[in-house]
Amino acid sequence: MDYSALIGNPTDHSVSHVLYAELAKVVGIPNFYQHIRLNVHDDELAQSLDAFAALHFVGLSVTLPYKLDVIEHLDELDSVVNDLGAVNTIKLGKKRVGYNTDWVGIVESIRALGSKADYESVVIFGTGGAARAAIYACKELGVQGINVVYREKASPNTINLRERSSQLHISLHPYSEVINLLHSARLVINTTSAGMIGNEKSPFDLDTIEKGSLSDKVFLDAVFNPLRTPLLERFEYEGATTIDGLWMMIYQGVRALGIWFDRDIQVGASELQRIHNLLEKELQKHV
Repeated sequence: MDYSALIGNPTDHSVSHVLYAELAKVVGIPNFYQHIRLNVHDDELAQSLDAFAALHFVGLSVTLPYKLDVIEHLDELDSVVNDLGAVNTIKLGKKRVGYNTDWVGIVESIRALGSKADYESVVIFGTGGAARAAIYACKELGVQGINVVYREKASPNTINLRERSSQLHISLHPYSEVINLLHSARLVINTTSAGMIGNEKSPFDLDTIEKGSLSDKVFLDAVFNPLRTPLLERFEYEGATTIDGLWMMIYQGVRALGIWFDRDIQVGASELQRIHNLLEKELQKHV
């Protein structure tokens, strides 16, 4: 039997086991494949990777807080990871190879569900692993002005991005500048955990947003549980096109499954919508 797993802490909120089961059915991967979720503590990361490899798992999904820390335990990195410095997918076998499929999830979500207009500038909330994927995704979309907004000037993630800002051609800003940045951006991406269960606070005061000022924006939220975060609801209320975090999860999952099984996986729009609806119902069971 083939297995894959989601590792992080926590993972209980994830619906990845349902996602990969459905994707496997759609693309004809045998029904003896199963995806599990496992909470891994800080001091267990290296040991857990050894155990999954010994048990012949095909691959792993990596979520918070290990997208950066896991890199030192891998044998090889995909070229995209060298640019991003963050891993969310690992292929296991003779070697442990790190990939990033989060950026694919962002690009494909925006192409499928965003407006067809060019995105000259973007505002990205957060400086962690998902923010790096968003930066790469925006470059793939042809965005020129990439503005990353940080909460803590001295956090390791922010410092790392600041040191690489000229190389990545990005600008970093504190949240005190967020409203001015939003005025000039067509695309907004939240890569923080703001709005996630247990972290319901918004990264900035939403009441400072002027009424009607978001009507020409496209907003993508990386958070999927709950599906409708305070940020997404406010952007939607003000007229923005909104893309919930399940879409990013689904599109990155398609690429991850292809990596694990060495297949070029294509899934039609109607099947993707069916899977989205199924995952949304799964999330509602735990509200």
